Order: sequence, then structure tokens, then C-alpha cells
Amino acid sequence: MDDRSKRLILHYVTQEDVSEVARTWPSDHRPVSEAEARDVISYMRGNYARNTKGCVYHLCLAVCGADDPRTIMGWCGLDGSRSHTEPEIFILLDEAYRGQGYGTQCVKKLLRIAADEFSLPGVHGGCAKENIASARAMEKGGMRQYGTEDNGDPLFRFRTGNGG
Repeated sequence: MDDRSKRLILHYVTQEDVSEVARTWPSDHRPVSEAEARDVISYMRGNYARNTKGCVYHLCLAVCGADDPRTIMGWCGLDGSRSHTEPEIFILLDEAYRGQGYGTQCVKKLLRIAADEFSLPGVHGGCAKENIASARAMEKGGMRQYGTEDNGDPLFRFRTGNGG
């Protein structure tokens, strides 16, 4: 069920990943206990089962390099807490992996997953106005800026062609 390319794997975590999840979770990368990591994985697995065609509650995938598939480089996914039919994209890469095109690859893969696997009409995204690299990754990945928040943070959207 993983999504693979030459350089990148978006990995659906399992209990076999407990040590890597403990090492990299949450995004601030303070290690958590193996018990906490097991709970996180159980939560993710529950969401995987809950997500269906046309509806994403939360999809969190480990970002791994194709050359080192057992090491988690960060996290990405689709968050449906505001809208199950047009979720928000998120990407959290470890600092060591930023600026190498992985963010753009994650965006492209997540948009394909949204369209092909979940038949969603669209995906939203946003970032801090100072985070030029994230804005560029969303644009290079296929999203278009459609506005800004009141504070000037850019807002992006991708229409999949599935009714959006």
C-alpha cells in the first residue's frame, strides 16, 4: 500500500515501525516511549481504515527515502478535520532533508493519492508567509495560490477533476 518513486516512499506505518515512530514522533522530534509510539500507530491505522472514497478524516504517512526505506525522514498527509472532502495537506520534514525536492515530491504524491485513491474534489494547503520553501513546494507540486489569510499567509488549492 506504500506509494513509491525512485527517490521517495510514502509509508503507511505498521507496528513493525514502532522504533522509528518513537524516534521521530511528533514533529518536534523529541523521542517518545515505545508504548506511546504503539498508541500513535494504532491511531494512524484506525484512521487508515476510516478513510474512504470521497472522505478523508486523517491520513498520516511516514516519508522515507527509497535508498533507506526503514528511516523516517518526516511526516506528510491529508488532514480532514476542517473538511473530509477537501482536506488540508501537511508536510513535516526533518531539517536534514529540506531543500532537496522531497517536499515537492510529497505534494505531488499526496495530490495523486487524493485524486486516485480517495476521489476527492480538491485539496487545500497553506503556510506561513515567511516559509517560501513550503509555498514553492506546493506550487511546484501542482497547487495554485488562491488567496491569503488576514495575516498574509498564502492559501493554496488543487482541484483534482473529481467534481471540485
